[in-house]
Amino acid sequence: MTQPIRESDILFPHQSNTPSLSTTLSTLRRSTLSLQNRLSSITFDSLFVTSVASAYDLPLVANERCGSWYIPPAQKEGSVYFKSTDGHMGQWKFSLRRLNLQLLDVVAERGGAVVVDSTRRGKSMPDALSKTVPVWCAVVNRAVFGESGGDGERARLHVPPSAVGESEKVQMEGMIEGFVKQFVEICKPHIPGLRAKLTKPLRPIWVTQASSLPSTPPSFPDFHPIVLCTASRRVQGAEISENGYIQGAADDHEAWSHGLTPQLFWRNKEFLMNTTQDDAPRVIEKLIAESDGGIATTTLINPTKNLYISTSENVDLTNFDAVFACTPTPHLFGDSKAKGPKHYLHLKCQTGKLGSRDLRTQLPRLPYLLTSLPSLSSSKILVCCPTGKDLAVGTALAILCLAADDQGNMNGQFRTEAITKDFIKQRLSWITTSNPALNPSRATLQSVNTMLFDTRIQQQPSPSMTDTSTTPKNPSHANTHDKPPPKISIQEQIFTSLYSSSQPWQFSRTLSSVLPTHPSGRVTGTATFTPCKTDTGVPTLLYAEEGEFVLENGMRFGVKRRYVYLLRAGEAEEEEKYIAVHFFDDEKTSKTEITHGVGGNGEAIGDLFVEMDTLHFCSELHDQNNDATTTITNNTNKKEFYKANNKQQHLCAEDLYTASWKFSAGMVGRVEQEQAGKEDGGDGGDVWWEVRYDVKGPKKDYSSCTVYTLA
Repeated sequence: MTQPIRESDILFPHQSNTPSLSTTLSTLRRSTLSLQNRLSSITFDSLFVTSVASAYDLPLVANERCGSWYIPPAQKEGSVYFKSTDGHMGQWKFSLRRLNLQLLDVVAERGGAVVVDSTRRGKSMPDALSKTVPVWCAVVNRAVFGESGGDGERARLHVPPSAVGESEKVQMEGMIEGFVKQFVEICKPHIPGLRAKLTKPLRPIWVTQASSLPSTPPSFPDFHPIVLCTASRRVQGAEISENGYIQGAADDHEAWSHGLTPQLFWRNKEFLMNTTQDDAPRVIEKLIAESDGGIATTTLINPTKNLYISTSENVDLTNFDAVFACTPTPHLFGDSKAKGPKHYLHLKCQTGKLGSRDLRTQLPRLPYLLTSLPSLSSSKILVCCPTGKDLAVGTALAILCLAADDQGNMNGQFRTEAITKDFIKQRLSWITTSNPALNPSRATLQSVNTMLFDTRIQQQPSPSMTDTSTTPKNPSHANTHDKPPPKISIQEQIFTSLYSSSQPWQFSRTLSSVLPTHPSGRVTGTATFTPCKTDTGVPTLLYAEEGEFVLENGMRFGVKRRYVYLLRAGEAEEEEKYIAVHFFDDEKTSKTEITHGVGGNGEAIGDLFVEMDTLHFCSELHDQNNDATTTITNNTNKKEFYKANNKQQHLCAEDLYTASWKFSAGMVGRVEQEQAGKEDGGDGGDVWWEVRYDVKGPKKDYSSCTVYTLA
């Protein structure tokens, strides 16, 4: 008789040999996101992209770096760099570093363009197409045509209603004027030249794989169409349910491409599509090794006529009068001097971040070669580095700042005026507009700024300087000049204005609560800012206020509050300093010997509350009779101020805080005005500022608006 099976008779697999559910899901996801599935998805999406170009009879332009994967090289008309981060909620930005004005050349020639990009699952289109490009179109339209126009079309902001709500659109529209002001004043575009390219305004049109394409190419008599094409189909849920299709397959290609480039992919597409997943890395490595880069392409930096940038590999140096090589080792020209340029300067720099550091010590040698050239304006100059996108760009930027006038002419005269960050941004925009791929690293820009902001440029002869034809001129006549310190940013000026007055600030705060459980009323009182010295080295102000809170029911009681204001450096070199507001830690003061300030080590600086984002210039017309925005009459004044939102909303327990600030134009430059003996605080003389907090949570729904004026 057969014995019944007991538990001890069953052989269970050991846990070490049994993958967990998370491991199994990760394996499935990796197989779904395989290289083969990515290339197959890119190929599928590219068919849609080319059909859009045919439907509108417009050229294809890639929004780098994702867009180039979806466009066959023979059909690619150009490239642009519109970042999605410039379109994130509350972070809208018109980039002064990536002007993308080269797109206007395509529009002028073909009447419009199809800009191609994609995004990963979870969104129907990238923020670059739904918000960054529309803001760019509105800024360019207003800069070129002004706000005039029969129906206001030329100045209007157009966004896709399916992706951008009405509230967000209104906030974006409120920033356009400030963006235009920055664009015109800092970048100094040649408006007549732009107007010659645009006979009518730009207008974005959005196309996805869910859109219906026109059967015949439509005409657009009233505007130049910028068709914003999202290449990928939107995936609902996980990719594992899509039979291998990957939304936004080309995104973040560094993580999956094994060094494959869009050009190499399209050149070997059929071969790669028939390669197995296991063989793909080896095949790609072989293709890269066998690929012939050919002669390196050089980029002319407009509006100059003689300054070029390229990679140092496979570059023909014989066509140039002078070469600046930012490389670990100099080029070898052999025995024949005819093979090299007449003037060659080797700026010894390693690759990567170490090279950016080396550049800081090499850049002061630039003026020696510049002054040694027989004619700077007629000499053809090349700047090169291993990538052609970093060290060479930084060196060319330094040359533009030192030796080029506002029209791009280099006549041998070094700049004697102060070099500011805005000036450097304007010159950098020349480079990025000439070639959007020329985008230097933060470390390289720091090295350039250090050299340009130095009080005196060293111009000593260098042993690495080689003249292959004649002896250079005596550099002793090269210009050296003292430059005043660079202009401080708007937030730095405001930070200084907060504490520079001998008088306290008077404030009036209005609290309006939707819920009856939270009080509404008005607070009036005085506030002071006290500079505090700490070992952190960060400029610090202790904010302290005292006042009286009057509730709507007439009850009164005293209030006191303290915060800590810090002036922090931006994360990137090109970013200006910004103001951060921290809580004041009362518990730390009771446990230490702090009797005033925030402590030598900043012990009383509590957690971060809010950070101030970029300030934008605004102006409104206010009626003196009713203080309402109105049309221009004899009783209206123009109210000018700077406005900023918080970088991120502050989450406190279950409550979400949103902050915004306004600072009168008189707050900017007030210290300099007072030092010059002027009593008013700048334009208009009004000195005031305002901060508003909107708080929402399960038990809170109120706004707090505080206006500060000087007594």
